[in-house]
Amino acid sequence: MFQTTVELLLQGHTICQVSQPDAYRYLSEQSLFEKVNDYLRLINRKVKVIEDGLAFVACYCTIEEENRADIRQQLRQVRDIFRPLVNFLDLAMTALVHDCAMRAGDTIRLSELLRGIENEPTLKQQLALLTNKGIFKTSRNDISEQLNFILKKLDEAGYVQRLDTGSTIYQITAKMNYIHELIDFINDSESLKLEKQDNHIFDDSQSEMF
Repeated sequence: MFQTTVELLLQGHTICQVSQPDAYRYLSEQSLFEKVNDYLRLINRKVKVIEDGLAFVACYCTIEEENRADIRQQLRQVRDIFRPLVNFLDLAMTALVHDCAMRAGDTIRLSELLRGIENEPTLKQQLALLTNKGIFKTSRNDISEQLNFILKKLDEAGYVQRLDTGSTIYQITAKMNYIHELIDFINDSESLKLEKQDNHIFDDSQSEMF
């Protein structure tokens, strides 16, 4: 399990109970956590604990010339997903009548999401805008197909996980919680010299969410 866990971390996975339950249990054991952490430190990485053990990710110990390009790439990936992700969660919370923000372990059922949207013109319009550009852009016009497309994209990116093959029920992973910490880590690193366009990828309304 040691090798599998290390490989998952180095591949950029956010390890939580939903996404990687075996690796999550492994890292939840303090002695095994330290074993993995000691190994990663040999290559300028460490295990970052998210929200008191909600999840584990690998991050750099120090920012150096050879890893700046990789961190910039992480920032661009966050930039591309962040606003569409926030807009989708806002849409889903309204459609599913959630009173609080959706977090790791929460369930999204396509049938319930579809029911909540199809008879609400405002939500249908929000969905149309969401699928008109960016990573969720699709030529599909059917609401069910649009939602399927979005959930598939989020599944591929690791933000949700389908419960079973062929299922239309998804669980939110802890990567949803981690995205804000990732942004803070990159933006607060004084030694990281980002390109001008990367320094301003989040507008004022987005920065308030951190």
